[in-house]
Amino acid sequence: MRARLIAGFAGVAVLILTIFSIPMTRFVATVERERMVTELERDAFILAGHAKETLSADTGSQLRSIQPYIDAYAKVSDARVVVTNSDGRVIASNDASLVVGTDFSNRPEIATALKGAPATGERDSSTLGQVLAYVAVPVLSGDDTLGAVRLSHPKSHVDERVRNRVYGIIGAGLISFVAALVVAVLLGSTISRPIGRLRRATDKLGRGDFDARAEDDQGPREVRELARSFNAMSGRLGLMVENQRHFAGSVSHQLRTPLTALRLRLEQAEASVGRDDSAVAEALEASRTETDRLQDMIEQLLALTRLEGSATKTVDVDAARVVRDRVEMWEPLADEQGITISVQVPTSARCAVVEGGLEQIIDNFIDNAMSVAPQGSEIRVEVIDDDGHVQIDVSDRGPGLTDEQRDFAFDRFWRGPASTGVNGSGLGLAIVRQLAVASGGEAELLGNPGGGIRARVRLVAR
Repeated sequence: MRARLIAGFAGVAVLILTIFSIPMTRFVATVERERMVTELERDAFILAGHAKETLSADTGSQLRSIQPYIDAYAKVSDARVVVTNSDGRVIASNDASLVVGTDFSNRPEIATALKGAPATGERDSSTLGQVLAYVAVPVLSGDDTLGAVRLSHPKSHVDERVRNRVYGIIGAGLISFVAALVVAVLLGSTISRPIGRLRRATDKLGRGDFDARAEDDQGPREVRELARSFNAMSGRLGLMVENQRHFAGSVSHQLRTPLTALRLRLEQAEASVGRDDSAVAEALEASRTETDRLQDMIEQLLALTRLEGSATKTVDVDAARVVRDRVEMWEPLADEQGITISVQVPTSARCAVVEGGLEQIIDNFIDNAMSVAPQGSEIRVEVIDDDGHVQIDVSDRGPGLTDEQRDFAFDRFWRGPASTGVNGSGLGLAIVRQLAVASGGEAELLGNPGGGIRARVRLVAR
């Protein structure tokens, strides 16, 4: 759970950073380029103001007044500065390789600036052999254009500055992700540990341990409140089950004794009457049979109550061996009824089941199958060890059940339409399902191809 929470928090952090970082990166790159252009324009206009004094002189060639400003600017910026007169010829520059008087009028940005309009953009420079990013502004005196000032950078230099700024954003994003991951680990641990303890407590309660309690003094407030609610529920359930156990014990004592006494009196009455009065003898026999059925029903109810109300522990058994043993026990009775029991089991199929539970399940399945199987038919018992489970099927060729009847078959006291007379209590399949659930498995009734029922139990393989 902790790993899933951390992965979830980390995934959310990555998603948020991705959603915001991509447009943020593009925005920062655009803003950085515009900022550099704006700075160059500002510096160019400042230098143009200084160049106006030189270009306004009568000679138009005195460079001492503008050069100091260019040299000072070169100390704080690596931009290439070119100042031209109205003819487009260089009068000053911070590029030592550039000769004063060089004609720049053929540069489109200089030509635009000499017409009185600023120019910004990028172009291929045959002189530099690379793409040039530039800003060119006119040197104005009233309506007259005295010259032009151009500041330029190689485009690679501009791109590098933009990349550095973008890398800064990415670095901040990575730091944010690491911080989010650390928070996720701490938060995941804070949440998952108390929830994990609560889950283990619920597992114990599910296995019938009503003394299970969750720690309600650790973790977030909501988890602590949930733990307190769980502890209150566990206590109430434990009290209810304990009362049920006491009731079951009391019922066992109060009902068994009078039923046993009643059965003894019926046997004595049968012995006294004998067979002289057939009507009385038949009535006594029917009463004794009904008493036996009632006693058996009470025993099964008490067994079901104990099973539901107590903690269960599974043991490792070989389903293949248990099936062979139980079929061997039922075969003599099946032969008397003209029924064949066939077995198909692997060499071994180990599974987890409550102690003695698998024998009861198989006995109930075979008993039910024999009660509806027609004479001369076959009951088929199969054990399949597959996909982490051991599956046991008992199939008969009886009248079968509808889908709706199969849904009710595991309810207490439900008896199928094929059940006649006083035989059966309607509790056998209820006990089967409870045994299966207590063992961590499941039981169900399926339609059998060709007619009849396929009773199935699936248990966890070992």
